[in-house]
Amino acid sequence: MKTSSFKRLLIAALSILLAVSCSKDNIPEEFVPDYLISSEQIVEYSSDEIKAQLSENQMLPAQVEFMIRYGVKGLRITYSTVDAQGNDIEASGALLIPNGDFIKPLISFQHGTITSNADAPSNFSSEGDIMTFLFASTGFVIAIPDYIGYGVSSHMQHPYEHKASLSTATRDMLRASREYFKVNNLNHLGDQLFLTGYSEGGSATMATYELLQEKHNAEFNITAVTAGAGAYNKSEFMDWILSSTEELEYINSYVWVLDTYNNVYPQLQRPYSSYFNEPWATLIEEEGVFATIESNPSLLFTQEFIQGVINKTDSDFISAIEDNNSYSWIPQSPLQLYHGSNDSYVPYFNSESAYNAMIDLGATNVELFTIEEGDHITSVMDYAAGTFTFFFQYLM
Repeated sequence: MKTSSFKRLLIAALSILLAVSCSKDNIPEEFVPDYLISSEQIVEYSSDEIKAQLSENQMLPAQVEFMIRYGVKGLRITYSTVDAQGNDIEASGALLIPNGDFIKPLISFQHGTITSNADAPSNFSSEGDIMTFLFASTGFVIAIPDYIGYGVSSHMQHPYEHKASLSTATRDMLRASREYFKVNNLNHLGDQLFLTGYSEGGSATMATYELLQEKHNAEFNITAVTAGAGAYNKSEFMDWILSSTEELEYINSYVWVLDTYNNVYPQLQRPYSSYFNEPWATLIEEEGVFATIESNPSLLFTQEFIQGVINKTDSDFISAIEDNNSYSWIPQSPLQLYHGSNDSYVPYFNSESAYNAMIDLGATNVELFTIEEGDHITSVMDYAAGTFTFFFQYLM
């Protein structure tokens, strides 16, 4: 009797131990992010505050006011990515999250050219921030990479218009944004992903779209994309600059691109005197790409450099330029291109050549919207309105 009782007690004890062990095994492990390093809420606006700011800046079309329904939290997130040489670095960006218990689609918004770190999206100090809050207040999560050279990486040079750097920084921002929701046990982020950007953001959007489709198709479900006034055809753009014999208002931006490629590509890394005539070569070396310089390319650049590019004999430089093209491929998800016909900063042919190349390759879901008489600034609102309408038609 005593032996039987002992056996029953032993079986009971083992059963309890086994049950406890199994329950521990069933406890989900804490999610450990691969990209997200930290997050911090910086701002929060109610829907009424967003409406008031938009009205104050005369940026609230009456037909979309009713769609502003949610307050929005603005967070700065820090994440892991790589620089232009493939070294591990930390970068940052802004993450806008609308309040409310519902499934939210994700927009990756790539900002345009900035020259001050104060305008980095994660600082939430730019006047243009309110437009992204408008999108977020309608129910979208918005991820906005600062890009390398801004935010927490402001100690580094921004690799201006460098395709690989823009696309990888954006890709890893998206990864970190998804991880934010997992780390905080939030189940409100949907599978839909939209990409959009204007100017340098247009270039970054096209580069990111191509990267995600070609290299990470199983990881990202791209729903739709818009890109405005980006420099997609760098080869034709460079020929256009170097063939010009007139003053170009934005010559410093073009020099910035050249300087970036000269620093990034090992086959280049030439002295400034190989590109620019004096005294401009010395002035740029001493004061940087925004020095006051000659704006006529035929006078600014050396004839040897001009002819090497135009005649296609400078193979190293041409190879670097071609590495940054993002216009001749077949997008699988719907794409809309927006560009002003009178854009003197990023000429219209960038979008036109992208559209024609994609159609010629067999693309069936690409549209080009020409903003007649629009320049680089006045075309922004048409791009924004078109993007707003385009994305909403895909919401599930």
